[in-house]
Amino acid sequence: MVDAGLPTYDQTDYGIKLIEEERRRIARELHDGPAQALTNLSMRLDIIKRLLETDSDMAVKEIIRANSRIVTAVNDIRRLIYDLRPIAIDEVGLICAVQELCGKYERDWHIPVRVVTADNVSSDFSPAKQVALYRLVQELLNNIKKHADAREVTVSFVREGHNIHMTVEDDGKGFDPEVIPDGHFGIVGVKERIAYLNGSLDIQSQIGAGSRFAIVVPVYKDGSDGL
Repeated sequence: MVDAGLPTYDQTDYGIKLIEEERRRIARELHDGPAQALTNLSMRLDIIKRLLETDSDMAVKEIIRANSRIVTAVNDIRRLIYDLRPIAIDEVGLICAVQELCGKYERDWHIPVRVVTADNVSSDFSPAKQVALYRLVQELLNNIKKHADAREVTVSFVREGHNIHMTVEDDGKGFDPEVIPDGHFGIVGVKERIAYLNGSLDIQSQIGAGSRFAIVVPVYKDGSDGL
């Protein structure tokens, strides 16, 4: 178990920092994904052009491979658009939005991604905070996808007084929470976002035993448990 040791930020500076980090993330994903795929396709098309004159059967096979790469690039672009699209939180609420997100990941990953919500959890707090919590879930799920090799993921919500308790856990390969592994930039971003929301983060994980991220954020004006 480890306390996140969350930093503090000036509101304006942190807002600018988030925007710039998001731009860098998008640029990195476009470069590593669709841009490289399209560059590779351009080279393959030159090969196909030559094969059409010498080996038509091989040319057909290369066309099939090229088409597969095009489908992959299109799916990568669609995923980026999905990540960036405005979220109608004020229409559907945080829980429904997270359920939709988890359903998408479940279909893409072919593993269970469950959402468990206590009866006292409601969406009667600001849409801005709901979007922020949604982005936290999204970032943690993306991190699990990249690094955890999980077979099951659970996202849960509970309300206690002014706070919403949100937990994201998986049964993947885990890590030492005292030493954030290389490439786990998402965890750093999650810590900063939670600090901005005046919340707390507790990370429980060990090698071979999965991970559990427990987040507590004050969101409700009414301090009752909503029961």
